[in-house]
Amino acid sequence: MSRIVVLGDLNLDIGIDETPQMPGDEVRGSVSVAVGGSAGTFARVAARLGDTVVFIGAVGRDIAGDLLERSLQEAGIEAHLRRTTTPSGAVVAIRRGDERSMVCSRGANNDLEAEWIAAQWLEGAAHLHVSGYALLADRQRAAARRAIALATDGGATVSLNPPPANLIESFGAERFDKELAGVRWIFPNEEEGRALSGKTREADVVSVLAHRHEAGAWTLGVGGAIAWRAGAIDRCGVERRLDVNSTGAGDAYAAGFVHAALDGRPLKEVNRAACDAAYRHLRERRA
Repeated sequence: MSRIVVLGDLNLDIGIDETPQMPGDEVRGSVSVAVGGSAGTFARVAARLGDTVVFIGAVGRDIAGDLLERSLQEAGIEAHLRRTTTPSGAVVAIRRGDERSMVCSRGANNDLEAEWIAAQWLEGAAHLHVSGYALLADRQRAAARRAIALATDGGATVSLNPPPANLIESFGAERFDKELAGVRWIFPNEEEGRALSGKTREADVVSVLAHRHEAGAWTLGVGGAIAWRAGAIDRCGVERRLDVNSTGAGDAYAAGFVHAALDGRPLKEVNRAACDAAYRHLRERRA
């Protein structure tokens, strides 16, 4: 199996199914807590698929940081975590029917620094995956740039999951695209794909993204995923839908794609393996 280095965020994921209430009231509802983070989810799924995974990130010197670090170790991941006095990152996902809004505290994630990354951590890596959130903060962006440069120099491919569309637009879509130099594979969701491409029609979005990045997929939630590589395009539909918080599905898809692609499978098999990885992630979240 492949050696994959992952750089980016580790968070506690707190899921809430919104329940109507009056100000000041306490109501009973559904609240879940899980280990997460875009990069963290990718790393755990890749390790479960059998890849050798190295993780680079930062967490706080707190209970949440202990839990997040242990989650990587228990998954068999080689973890290199900078422990800082900043509290660990956390994300609250509020679900309203099929819609989801999120409140994110980046916390210690933004304390990752380029100088802290050791070149030997990327030696022998076949692939580097970077969380797009890492490009939004100055110190973490410098760390991502260093990791991408080291991976590229070593002959590894590089992939990225973009941050939400509203954050791309706040950062500047053109500016964000310039930061993607060296990123050969990309996995935006529906809104992110439109923000990055500047297009709205499905064919136009895929055309722009495939021109800029040699491989990747535009993930469309219940609409499945449109993947491309080496001039080929494949669409994978969603046959099984789960009534569950969808947080992390795109990261699981990316891990499944990278695992299967590095294994040398044809695009159709890669896309279906990635869709299956996303489904399994959501099924386990529901359990």
